[in-house]
Amino acid sequence: MRRVSSIVLALGLVLGLGVWGCRRQDAAEQAQGRTRLVFKYQPLWGPPEPFRELLARFERENPGVELVTEALPNASDLAHQFFLTSLEGGARDFDVLVADVVWVPEFARAGWIADLSREFPPERLREDFFPGPVEAVVVEGRTYAVPWYLDVGVLYYRTDLVPRAPRTYAELERFAREAMAKTPGLQGYVWQGRQYEGLSCNVYEALWGHGGRALSEDGRVLLDDAPAREALAYLRGLIERGVSPATVTGFAEEESRRVFQEGRAVFMRNWPYAWSEAQKPGSPIRGNVGIAPLPTVSGEPGSGALGGWQLAVNAHVSPERRRLAARLIAHLTSPEANRVLALHYARNPPRPAVYQDARLREEAPFIAGLLPLVERARPRPVTPYYNLISDVLQSEFSAAVAGLRTPEVALKRAQRQVDHLTGEGP
Repeated sequence: MRRVSSIVLALGLVLGLGVWGCRRQDAAEQAQGRTRLVFKYQPLWGPPEPFRELLARFERENPGVELVTEALPNASDLAHQFFLTSLEGGARDFDVLVADVVWVPEFARAGWIADLSREFPPERLREDFFPGPVEAVVVEGRTYAVPWYLDVGVLYYRTDLVPRAPRTYAELERFAREAMAKTPGLQGYVWQGRQYEGLSCNVYEALWGHGGRALSEDGRVLLDDAPAREALAYLRGLIERGVSPATVTGFAEEESRRVFQEGRAVFMRNWPYAWSEAQKPGSPIRGNVGIAPLPTVSGEPGSGALGGWQLAVNAHVSPERRRLAARLIAHLTSPEANRVLALHYARNPPRPAVYQDARLREEAPFIAGLLPLVERARPRPVTPYYNLISDVLQSEFSAAVAGLRTPEVALKRAQRQVDHLTGEGP
């Protein structure tokens, strides 16, 4: 806790967004009826003024509120550990919190975040937001968070090396081999094969691309089935056939990006952030990069793994603070707030309507062009046990991709362990 608290304090000081408004809560303020509302979030990385103004507008519209923002560690695992420790201990010193897309079911089941169904009915979320983010925040028919911004796995390709984006896995391999034959030393396809959560995203994208599902109809995490076996065999096969380098088993996002941006690969799976890096002055591939949905077996546009952050309310706070916290969430997830985050912080909106905004299309055409990809984004298994089972998934997926175990053996082991941890099973 000391380490996490130190990181939070340091980030707040560095960003200049760490504290908004006065932090005093003296007797005079209480006499005036002011309510102190604390919002904990991860750094947005960008000019502080637009976000400050967004927060200031909320204070102007709610003069009885003193709004304080505190930045969390940028590393997702540290932020998760901070919330586990704080919320399990019944902390009431913050009101609104960010939650990774896979945390909401876990926090909801533990009773740590408030039911927001009255303020944000599930049916209204389904009207206003993309299906993937809604699936991640609605647990057993109740709303426990609201999508703030999202991410999605996409395919990058070199427009100067291939005729178009591949639609099938077979096309990807064929296009890669043709380009590699013309340029010695060129890699075909780089992705995230290291043993960490990024590998799970890659595996689930391949699973969906082979027609699989993450969960059964009754909510069991599906692993030991034909699409999962085909997905792992496909990823391992990319390495065995030389389409992907053997070193991909040590790649996370940045290792993949560097290889691709240095002009040493034809294709890359990554997140949208890599686009702006590829287009920077001095980039060897600037102007020669395209982005497309991930390929599939059938040729239908693939689904990228859903990433991003949601806003939730600490269930331990008072009813009055809970009411104001829900009002702050409505403000920060509004279409206007979506535009601010997209234009100034390159955060992808979770609302389809915002992608049609004229200013967004003019000033951030890349984000506006992501619409068909984010429409198809899908979450990893929506289960309260996800963070409990993620280590098992990463370990067994890694063993199969690295060739230490066959896909069949790895998935049987994973299914047995996951069923034991979740109490599910046939």
